[in-house]
Amino acid sequence: MLRFSFFALTVGAVLLLPSAAVAATDLPAPTVTGTAIGPASGAGPVTLIGVRTGRHAAYDRTVFDFTGGTPAYRVEYGRLEHQARDEAIQLSGPADLVIVFQGLAGVRDMATRNPRLPTLLQIKSGGFFEGYASFGLGLADRVGFRVLILHNPERIAVDVAHQPSQPFGTTTVARTGTAPDAVVAAVRSGRHPGYDRLVFDMAGPDLPTVSVSYASTGPTIRLTFTGNGSPTQSPHASYTGPADHTFDLPSLRALHFTIIGAGLMTADVTTAHRNGFRIMLLQHPTRVVLDVRT
Repeated sequence: MLRFSFFALTVGAVLLLPSAAVAATDLPAPTVTGTAIGPASGAGPVTLIGVRTGRHAAYDRTVFDFTGGTPAYRVEYGRLEHQARDEAIQLSGPADLVIVFQGLAGVRDMATRNPRLPTLLQIKSGGFFEGYASFGLGLADRVGFRVLILHNPERIAVDVAHQPSQPFGTTTVARTGTAPDAVVAAVRSGRHPGYDRLVFDMAGPDLPTVSVSYASTGPTIRLTFTGNGSPTQSPHASYTGPADHTFDLPSLRALHFTIIGAGLMTADVTTAHRNGFRIMLLQHPTRVVLDVRT
């Protein structure tokens, strides 16, 4: 049975926008995958009266319609469990996004939906009990999401990004950025349907210049990070963490950093096979993403 505290700081992407602003233009795809938490709004009592879905250019949207305001909420990747008993609920797709509402007076719509959109495959209810209601979004991949609080009428929208459209390949890929310093702050990895992901979290708001290619022989992908400032002054390329990392993933096996100097640093990624890869430079937060096919 899911119970959460709703008094923590919001970690995920949460936007409060007027209805007209959302209707006028599509938003960009969300990129944050961390937990999103928000407080209730309105005078109440709050009742969930309906659930709707829609496809946008870069994301799929689920809208929860309310009367009396909007409830407190928590949205995160995890496992959907029934509110009234210790029972897991299976969802379509390899990734489950769980939404828990707190402080509801009632729920009028708990029907299962199978929209089969590019990312959003299914919506299931986890039940309603003692003011809590939960829903699970069955997704085609673990992608970025955001939560929007909308008014007139009262509703909460959850957007899930479409999967990346960049093709996989084995030829050299170069991306030019503007960052004077190419500083990696942290490294993360994860398994996705059809590929493994390696994320380099960058310090600062600007993207670095990156070149990515397989070594002439063997399953090693080299990323070369370049800072674009003067090599004789302050710019540099560096990582303060351990030089070596290992991964227990189908394609990703190991990572080794080498700081060359003069604004250059390499990251050698050992893979299980010489499979296709793709590279993405993303912001908010700033990061370099390497996906390798499994």
